[in-house]
Amino acid sequence: MPKLSVIVPFYNVQQYAPDTLTSLRSNAREDFEFILVDDCSTDATSEILTRAERELPGAVLVRHEKNGGLATARNTGIDKARGDYLTFLDGDDWLAPGYFPRLLASIEQLDCDFVRTDHVQCTARARSIHRVPHGRRGTVMNPREAILPADRSTSVDYAYAWAGIYHRRLVDRGLLHFTD
Repeated sequence: MPKLSVIVPFYNVQQYAPDTLTSLRSNAREDFEFILVDDCSTDATSEILTRAERELPGAVLVRHEKNGGLATARNTGIDKARGDYLTFLDGDDWLAPGYFPRLLASIEQLDCDFVRTDHVQCTARARSIHRVPHGRRGTVMNPREAILPADRSTSVDYAYAWAGIYHRRLVDRGLLHFTD
C-alpha cells in the first residue's frame, strides 16, 4: 500500500506536462503513487501521459471518457488513491526536488488531518511568494479557532488544494471530495 497518493489532473497542457512529470520524477519514492488523470485532452497531452505511465515509477494513468473539469478529475484521483496520505498537483505546475518527502514528514511528525503550505507563483520571469494566511509553522491548530473572526484572512480563504497534504481519514469521512 502506498504511503502517499499524488493526484494530478491534466487537460490540454502539452506545453507544461513534461516539466510537471520531471518534477514528479524528482519526488518519486517506492512508496508513492502518482495518479495521472487525463480529462479528455485534445492536444498531445494524452501521448505524453501514455509515455509517463511507462517511465514514472508508481504512475497510474486514468482517462476520462468525457471532460468533467478540474474538480471531477481530482475526485477521480481521490477515488483511485490508495495512500495513507493524499496531495494534489495541477498538470501545468511543478515542484522542487524532495518536496513530497518533506511534506509527508511534516504531516507524520505533526500527526494531524492536514498541513497547508506556502507556494511560489511563477509568471514569466517574475516570482512571488504566497503565504498561508494563518501561517503558524510546525503547530497543530484548532480549526475552529483558525477560521474566526470573519474579518481576518484565514486558511479557509487559501483555496489551493495542491498547497498541502491530507490524511486519508478525511476521505473516509467524506470531507475531501470536490463539488463537480
